[in-house]
Amino acid sequence: MMSDVDRAEEQRQIDQVLDRLIQAFPYVPDDVISETVADAHRRFERARIREFVPMFVERQCKAHFERHPAVEISA
Repeated sequence: MMSDVDRAEEQRQIDQVLDRLIQAFPYVPDDVISETVADAHRRFERARIREFVPMFVERQCKAHFERHPAVEISA
């Protein structure tokens, strides 16, 4: 079981992942990136070894946005 300190540190790292993805994919709406990160993070909720979870989340999300880029369309 994770301690509150470990949980807070993991969330801090996930927040940094979110910030990096928002910068890397400016045409993807922030709420879509946030939801994608949250979904990816949830997939690892039962992982026993947690130290690499933020890295796996970032890789998974980055690959997703590279395969499925969202482009804003102006009218």
